[in-house]
Amino acid sequence: MNLYRNGKIFISIFLLLLSALFLIINVHISSNFYTNFTEQVPVKYKAKIVSEINDLIFSPAQNAIVKIKLVNEGSEVWDSSKPEPVKISYNILNSDMKDIKSNYEDIVIPGEVYYYYFVDIDIPITAPNKKGTYYIEFNLKKGNKVVYVLDEKIKMEVR
Repeated sequence: MNLYRNGKIFISIFLLLLSALFLIINVHISSNFYTNFTEQVPVKYKAKIVSEINDLIFSPAQNAIVKIKLVNEGSEVWDSSKPEPVKISYNILNSDMKDIKSNYEDIVIPGEVYYYYFVDIDIPITAPNKKGTYYIEFNLKKGNKVVYVLDEKIKMEVR
């Protein structure tokens, strides 16, 4: 009976050690994968807006908040705790896609956003003074340099 009990203890300890070894190997493989992945992705900074934003309608010079869901599609982690965090800014373009105003305050992208993770951001928007059709173009910035211009533009009517 004692031999049987010792055998069960030995098997339990063996399986526990095997599980711990498997866990350590798995962590090592996944950390190597992420390191190799970030070195292989050709674009460090890239983003996409995935929230459905219908055409915006504003009064001239109206202040509003536009809520966007932004996905990190680049290899660089957006980390707001770093000395030079990734920020989002925007330009307002006229109907000819010419920049009419781009001196808006940059917004630090909050938290740590890894590849293919998303973050919700509230963007304070000030509509142009004149009536017409405009577009909001978003940019990613690192320091004071624009590192990526998003493809998506949001249509804005000022009435």
